Amino acid sequence: MRHMLLRELVSKFTRRGFLRAGAATVAAAAVGGAPRLTQATESGLSAEQSRTLVQFTRDLFPHDRLDDSFYAKAIAPLEDEASKDAATRRLLAEGVAQLDSAAMASAGKPYTEVTDENIRIAAIQKIEGGAFFSKVYNGALTPLYNQPELWAKFGYEGPSSAQGGYLERGFSDIDWLPQ
Repeated sequence: MRHMLLRELVSKFTRRGFLRAGAATVAAAAVGGAPRLTQATESGLSAEQSRTLVQFTRDLFPHDRLDDSFYAKAIAPLEDEASKDAATRRLLAEGVAQLDSAAMASAGKPYTEVTDENIRIAAIQKIEGGAFFSKVYNGALTPLYNQPELWAKFGYEGPSSAQGGYLERGFSDIDWLPQ
């Protein structure tokens, strides 16, 4: 069987064919949805551990109007670090186990299955002085709030440096403070 050279493949691929294939890919993604957290991760963490990290991050930075996908992006750097560093992977796995253990003791369910926010908060309070809490809190804070897609949800217009700063762009336009 003859293998096609890259230049032969490219010459047979027209702009219209490219657009058609792209549209089919977008349609398939829309029907199939976004990748789910139930899939195995490349971080060395199980899908359930990743789900727990998303819920934990949501509980640390609670915003009801944000989708879990923003929280998944926030923990992605931690998962990436865990894929490269066994100590981080172990720290995250042990922290997730601590959350699950505390939730099981209080509610008889793993952390992600506990619907009562007060029970999850109590589980967090038991570990908040530890290395796991610190790692996730500090590791997810910036990646969560540094997502331009969610800035509008908080009323943030983005950095003003490209427009010359805030001084000439409504810096003193606040009308809710007394004069």
